Amino acid sequence: MSDLPLARPNASRLLVLCIMSVASIEFIQNGMLNFAAAYVMGGIGAAPEEFSYASMAYAICAVIALFNHRWCTERFGARGLIRVSLLLFAAGAMLCGLAQTPLAFIFGRAVQGVGGASFFVGARVQVNRLEGKTRMIGLLFFGYALMVGSALGPLFGALLLHHGSWRWIFWGIMPWLALAALASSAFSAEPDIDPASPARYHPRAFIWLVVAVMLAQYLIQQTPYDFFSHPEVLLFCLAMSVIAAIVFMRRHVKSAGDLDKWLHLAHRRYLFGLVFYFVCYCFVAANNYIMPVLVQQALGFDVPTTGILLSVSFLAGIVFASIYARLLLSPRVPGLKAAMLVGTLMLAGYGLMMSGLNGTASFGRVAGILVLNGAFLSVFISAVAQGTFRQVDPSAFTHAYQTKNIVRQMAISGAVALSTVFLQARNALHFNRLGEQFSVYNPIFSDTVAQVHQSLPQADTNQVFSTLFSELVRQSMMLSCLDFFRLELWVGLALAVLIAAQKTFR
Repeated sequence: MSDLPLARPNASRLLVLCIMSVASIEFIQNGMLNFAAAYVMGGIGAAPEEFSYASMAYAICAVIALFNHRWCTERFGARGLIRVSLLLFAAGAMLCGLAQTPLAFIFGRAVQGVGGASFFVGARVQVNRLEGKTRMIGLLFFGYALMVGSALGPLFGALLLHHGSWRWIFWGIMPWLALAALASSAFSAEPDIDPASPARYHPRAFIWLVVAVMLAQYLIQQTPYDFFSHPEVLLFCLAMSVIAAIVFMRRHVKSAGDLDKWLHLAHRRYLFGLVFYFVCYCFVAANNYIMPVLVQQALGFDVPTTGILLSVSFLAGIVFASIYARLLLSPRVPGLKAAMLVGTLMLAGYGLMMSGLNGTASFGRVAGILVLNGAFLSVFISAVAQGTFRQVDPSAFTHAYQTKNIVRQMAISGAVALSTVFLQARNALHFNRLGEQFSVYNPIFSDTVAQVHQSLPQADTNQVFSTLFSELVRQSMMLSCLDFFRLELWVGLALAVLIAAQKTFR
C-alpha cells in the first residue's frame, strides 16, 4: 500500500480509532479464551493435551498466513484482506461456539488463526498513512489497542462466564467484529504492490515452510507432556524442523520474487530488535499463563476478581505508554537504551515483589505489584519498536512487520509450553517436600490435625485429612508460582546487563 497522507484532521482521527478497533480483536478473543480455558475444556470434553492442540492449530495457521500476508494484500487489497479476515475469524468463532468435540473446536481455532493473523499487521501498515505528529499519535493508539484488548479479554471473559456459558466467549466477539467491519471502510483499498519485486513464492518452498512450522509447533505443544518421558521424540522433531527450515530458506532464496525486501531486513538492528521482541512476548505470555494459576488456585480469589486483577497490568500499561509518548514529544527525548533499562529494572522489581507474596496477600497488594508489570510492558516494547524499525526501508515495512508477528506467535506458543513444564517440575518438587511432613508420626502434623478438629468439630477424620491435603496442594502451587517470579527477577537483571552492554540500541 502506498503511503497516502490524510489531509483532513477528522479523517486522521477516524482512521486512528478504526486502527484500534481492528488491531485489538485478536487480543480480546485470545484473552477471553485463556481466561476461560478450563471451562472450555469441560464443555467440549477435552483433556489439557487435546486442548493444547487447538493452540497449536491456531499458531500454525497464523504463522503461515502471516508469511503470505504480502501475497494476499496484492490480490485482495488492504481493505479487502481485512474484510476477508474478519469473515474467516467470525466463521471460526461460530465453529468454536458450536463445537461439541475437541476436533471441532480445533478446526474452529485453525480457521480463526487464518483470519486473525492479518489484523495486527494490516492495522499497523495503515498507521503509515498518517503524517508528522499525527503518526506519533497513531502509533500510541496502536499500542493502546494491544493494551486495551489484553485488558478487556479477562474482564469480558469473567463477565460472560459469570452470566452465561463458555460458548459466549466466542459469540460475544461478534459485535466487535461487526464494529471492525464498519471501521475497515476507513482503510486504504490500495494494495501494497512493487512491480519490481512482487510476492512470488515457489510451491515447493512453501511446502517446506509448512513442514518446518508444523514440526516446530508440535515440538512446542508436546514439550509439557514428553519433556520428561520421551525427550528423544522432542529432539527428533527439533532436528527435522531445523532441516525443513534450512531447505525452505535455500529454496526461498532461489525463487522469491520479493527477495530484495527480505534481504533488506538482514541487518543487525532489525535482528537485534526481533530478539528483544521475542523476550518481551515470552514474558507477557508466561505471565498470562502463571497469573490465573496464582490468583485462583493459590490465593483463592473468585472468577470476577481474577478477571479484574489480570487486567490491571494492561490498564497500567496504557498510563505508562502515555507518559513515555509525552516524553518522546518533549525537547529532551530519552534514549532507547535508557528506556529499555528502566523497563527491565521494572521487570526485575515486579519479579522481586511477586516472589515475596504469601497466601494471605490482599487484592490491593497484588494489584499494586501488577502495575510494575504493565510499566515494563509499555516502556520496554515501545523502545524496542522504535529501535527495530528505525532503519527499515518503507518498501520493506510490511515484510518487517509480518516477520515480527511470526516471532510473536512463536514466542507466545513457546512461553506457554515452557511455563507449563516449569510449573509441573516445581510443583512436583514442592509437593513431595511438603508431603514428607504429611504423617501421623510427625508431631507438628498431629498438632495441625488437632487444630483443624477444634475449628471444624463436625468434621470426621477423612474430612480433616481432605482439608489438609487441599492445603498441601495449594501451598505447593503457591511455592511453584513464587519460584517463577524469582526466576523472572534474575532474568530481568540479566537482561538489564545485556542492554547496558550492547551498542546497537542507544
